[in-house]
Amino acid sequence: MLAFFQYNTMAWNVDDLYKFMKFLINKNQAGGINSQQFFYAWNSEQRSYMEDLLGRFQNRGNQKTGSNTGLIDTQTILQKLSPFTQNFPLVISGGDAVKPYDFIYTLAIRAYGTKYAKSFPITKDQIWVVEDDVIDPPSVSGDSFFHTEYQDFFRFLPSSTSIAVLDYVGYPQDVVWAYTVNVYAYGRYQYNAAASVQPQWDDNTIIEITKRTLRTLGVHFKDNEFEQFGTSVIPTGD
Repeated sequence: MLAFFQYNTMAWNVDDLYKFMKFLINKNQAGGINSQQFFYAWNSEQRSYMEDLLGRFQNRGNQKTGSNTGLIDTQTILQKLSPFTQNFPLVISGGDAVKPYDFIYTLAIRAYGTKYAKSFPITKDQIWVVEDDVIDPPSVSGDSFFHTEYQDFFRFLPSSTSIAVLDYVGYPQDVVWAYTVNVYAYGRYQYNAAASVQPQWDDNTIIEITKRTLRTLGVHFKDNEFEQFGTSVIPTGD
């Protein structure tokens, strides 16, 4: 168990990841792995982890009826995804709206007629059925909205929809360990926090992604090595 996170209030940053990589590589004499390889693998694993989370979220409806497991799992996933959830005003032209550049997954869309109301997702095959619905047709004045999701854009019904807000999950940024060369210390690399890109996940997820990365790179480790590093190196900065 990674118990140290329960009492260590210091969050892991990209420099901690770099130091931990060196800590394990030196301990395991795995000298063939450099920082560029490590962070390339780490960024690949964080994207894979994101895909796993979204897959579980999409399959949440398959949980057994009457079980709290699905609810708990959904809450956990949404909590993990919270750093990547965005609220984005869509620019609609002729009923179409381009997706944000970092878009991965739609959480909800609300469109505006007389008030903000949920826009219901429909497939391409359902468009004509919705258009011909005489009981509840698409209507701006009636706050009755529908949308179809394509690869790069959304298409709204009615096509006169002009205002909508998208809640979505965006891609995680690639972490970057930036450095400057210290000419006064024999050309050593010195961590540059201002130019670095920090991990956006919570601490426990950073640990999980780091474990996956180390396994991919073939670096052996034990759980207590994370605790040892977290309680000694992160608080002191050594």
